[in-house]
Amino acid sequence: MNPLISARFLFAISVTVFLISGCNSGPEVQSISKAPGISEAPQNLLVLAVSSKEHNRAIMEAALVSRLESAGYNAKQYGPAPSLPWEDPTALREKVKERLQTLDADGVLTVSLVRKTRQVAHVPNQVVFNPVTTSMGTLASVTYMEAMTIPAHYEESTEYILRTTLFEAESGQAIWQMFSRTVNPESLEQATRDFSRAVVRELRKSFNK
Repeated sequence: MNPLISARFLFAISVTVFLISGCNSGPEVQSISKAPGISEAPQNLLVLAVSSKEHNRAIMEAALVSRLESAGYNAKQYGPAPSLPWEDPTALREKVKERLQTLDADGVLTVSLVRKTRQVAHVPNQVVFNPVTTSMGTLASVTYMEAMTIPAHYEESTEYILRTTLFEAESGQAIWQMFSRTVNPESLEQATRDFSRAVVRELRKSFNK
């Protein structure tokens, strides 16, 4: 295949794939709130991902614990708990209190999915310009912009809204909360790594360490 034709073909394919797949993004912090009069965060944390999907819970909790420990916190995963009453917040709080009695923890960090939304949008024809260089001899060349049309297509995106809450273990009161948004994560593992990084970053910004 002619190298110039090959380059044009690859460029067109890459642009089309980018437009169809959408742009993956890390977590976007939407809001942060903190209880007044509290300057220091608990240092010994029990981490609980509120989900009945044990595999997802394990990955999320592990990512948060790893990032928290790297930042100087003592953190422990809640761990396997398939029988927790996920649909009953009051009963769930009681189970967490029972677990806290066996641990030396002064705080509980929870993560829960607030909303998951799938959207399909129609993207009309788009014109993109590809720079093309043509040789005019050994010492000269000319570059011009070649217009290419990307055909109309449908673009699907998935949005996740997560709520992260830090509770004081003794009182059970929420002292810090973060809402975040993630669109089209590449994978669960990558999403949890990016998310845990954002959580710890915002925690450190909110409290004096």
